[in-house]
Formats: sequence, C-alpha cells, structure tokens
Amino acid sequence: MGITIPNDFICPWCWVGLLQAKHLEEEFGAHIEWLGYELFPEELEWPDHAPGPEPPANRPPTLTRFDFLLVADDIEMPKSERPRKMRTFNAHEAVEYAKTEGVAGQLVEALYRAYWERGEEINDPAVLRRVAEGIVTDLDALDHAVATKQFKANIVGFDDEAYSKGVYNVPTFYIGGVPYAEQPYANLRKAIVN
Repeated sequence: MGITIPNDFICPWCWVGLLQAKHLEEEFGAHIEWLGYELFPEELEWPDHAPGPEPPANRPPTLTRFDFLLVADDIEMPKSERPRKMRTFNAHEAVEYAKTEGVAGQLVEALYRAYWERGEEINDPAVLRRVAEGIVTDLDALDHAVATKQFKANIVGFDDEAYSKGVYNVPTFYIGGVPYAEQPYANLRKAIVN
C-alpha cells in the first residue's frame, strides 16, 4: 500500500507523523512517499507570536489538540534545543535528490532525528551532507542538487500553493486517495483496515 505524506521538518505534528509512518511501515508494509511542503518559504515572513494572557490561577490546565495527539499515540516530544526560524528548503531538496537513489525514506528519518533529537540546523548544506553520509551514495550530486535548487518544482510552499493542492495541514496522510490531516495513529490504522 502506498501512502503519500506532505510534510515539513520543523513542524511538531510532522515529527509525530514520522513516528506514525514508521509504525504503518512496520504494521502494514506501507510504502511512504514523502512530499516536501515548506511551511515558511523565503517569500513568507516569519510570524512573531505574542504570548497569550495568563489563565486564571484557579483554572485547571487543559490539553491542546496536539497534547491530545501525544497522549493518544503515547509519544513524548524530544527535549533538545532546536534552531529557531529555520527554513527547510535545502532539506527538502536533499530528500528530492535522495529519491533518485531510492533512499528518501532513510534520509527523511535521519533529517527529522537530526533536527528534533539533536537540534541540528538541517537546512545548512554542510549539515545535510553529514547527515546524508552512509545513506546517499553520491554526496557531490546531493550538494549540487541543493546548490542549484535542482528539484525546486517538487517542493510546495505554504500558504497559497499548498492550499491550491488541497493541503491545509502537515502532515497529511493520503491513504487510498483520502486525506487524513493531523490524526492519531488509531485513525490512520482504521483508514487502512477498512
């Protein structure tokens, strides 16, 4: 079974999506196709989020949608300090090159782990090369692809371009052609079993 997943490395929902995809591969032998959807392409300015108001002291804490997902899937987020306001275009370029060698899935996982578990700047070409060592055979060709933006047409930027393709959230799992965005594993499993 083939499953297509638009994703971006800096998205916490996508870190969970990586773990879910690995589980789908193990449980169902699913073949995952990773599509690069850059949340903050160069032409999009970074938003500055002001902290919200403090809740009343007597209000019990409530879980966010994301917190519910972590509980439902029994996942703890990595605690590493990660780069802030990091673009991901080069990382997506590297994955597109890895597709030409048939090793995209391995590189995607290595890049997610480098960013989320070790806090590495995975958009830096030198870091990309180091992370790709032992996965990609022709590292010079990978460097060339990143430097020349060889696969730019395959990488989708948010917001307008992604929305025009029907992707409003990452990750979105396309299972049997049906999109499942930001879902717990149980729902993804049901989509395959049913």
